[in-house]
Amino acid sequence: MIDTHCHLDSKEFKDDLEDVIKRACEAGVEAFVVPSTEPANIAACRQLSQEYENVYWAIGIHPHNAKEFTPEVADKIQKELEQKDGKLVAIGEVGLDYYYDFSPRELQKEVFRTQIQFAKNFNLPVIIHNRDSSADLLSILEEEQDGRLRFVLHCFSESKEFMEKALELGGYVSFTGNITFKTNKLQDVVELVPDDRFFLETDAPFMAPVPYRGKRNEPSLLKLVAEKISEIKSISINKVIEMTTKNARQFFKLLIISLLLLSPLMLKAQEDTTDEEIYEKPYKKFIGIGGEFGFNTLVIFQSWNENGVVKERSSANEGKFLVGANITFSPVDWNILRLEWTYTFDRRKPDTLFPDLAYIYRTVNFTSLFLINPSMRVNFFGGAGLSYLFNSFNLGIPGRNPKESFRTSLGGNFTAGFIVNIPISKVGLITLTGEWLMIFDFNKTKNIYDAELKKQIDNSYYYYSQPRFNLTFYPEFLNKLK
Repeated sequence: MIDTHCHLDSKEFKDDLEDVIKRACEAGVEAFVVPSTEPANIAACRQLSQEYENVYWAIGIHPHNAKEFTPEVADKIQKELEQKDGKLVAIGEVGLDYYYDFSPRELQKEVFRTQIQFAKNFNLPVIIHNRDSSADLLSILEEEQDGRLRFVLHCFSESKEFMEKALELGGYVSFTGNITFKTNKLQDVVELVPDDRFFLETDAPFMAPVPYRGKRNEPSLLKLVAEKISEIKSISINKVIEMTTKNARQFFKLLIISLLLLSPLMLKAQEDTTDEEIYEKPYKKFIGIGGEFGFNTLVIFQSWNENGVVKERSSANEGKFLVGANITFSPVDWNILRLEWTYTFDRRKPDTLFPDLAYIYRTVNFTSLFLINPSMRVNFFGGAGLSYLFNSFNLGIPGRNPKESFRTSLGGNFTAGFIVNIPISKVGLITLTGEWLMIFDFNKTKNIYDAELKKQIDNSYYYYSQPRFNLTFYPEFLNKLK
């Protein structure tokens, strides 16, 4: 889950923010978006994003504080945007508020338009506050929509007719704890909102969902919002989480990417799981066994001395069929350790004296895969590891001793790809992996005969390019041990 709107910089969290974030991560929240609301808290929101790897921030002036939007503040926002901070993902919280009228309405509209221009100029979405100002808000959005404006109406509490107009303008809506209140009139809105146009949020420390209404809200309660949407839409909570997480990632262009960047709090494995489908870890993996197939392209760089002149050649032996087997172990949701063996038989049929010329490439690869989005049905990953290569060259040449053509070496491997999770109730999890693995030999192979060149080669350097598929089975009885 992603909490797309929470005020973690609020004074309500000053005494226990670390625990608040820890509880949220343990409850399945993988990222937070913290918007600024006034000039005085811009630095605090930026600082939070620097201290916590899964906290992102937005910059903007709330309509309550529009009277503080001076030329100096506008210049400050401009400079922040020009720094192109990767953790700064939106303009917000901005908009109109005619309920309190803490700032003059005409000034609110002027400041709102200025901040929309910031968003369009820097290709950022807008997080919009709206209270008792729907007519003016829609009018401004209609005028400003030129194909570059992306926006979300946060803490949505308007009618379905208003939502439909906002969606026609390309907008999104976000739901918070207000949809759990007994007095809310949002059931039709939640029921009708398209699956790809809404997010989850807490608006913490405000808008605590039932049964915590009236108390301090915090991101760990986000699951209660998801549960209410699940109830209204009559779909599983897993589906709600999957949809909203995907929507938020695409809208905010979040980069939640690596072992080195992810907060250790977010990575804590959960305990006390049951046999029921649990939304935090619906695709749990522990110990698996599988096999792979694909194609292996061997790229060779060679150099040799010929009559005092160093000559070089590069070649590629493409599309050789590869098979293999593997064992995997996933100590935490975001990481899979894989040990595999692969085999490629390369029969050459050149017009030479050696029609049975063949090569065999074997590797043992240990690779650590880092999953970007472990809770989703489709996981994307990158990985790296070590490889042990043992190859046989020049098989099928009469009179050559096979031992002379056997070489071993150490290499490194790098991979990227995707995993499709296919759960089978009470049986386990099947995963289909598509990836591109590259293996680089750390050593040069020296003094080896090349049958095609018909000469001894002083130095040969190899790397392997392997597009392939992998099918792995994770038994349920082993997954329960995690």
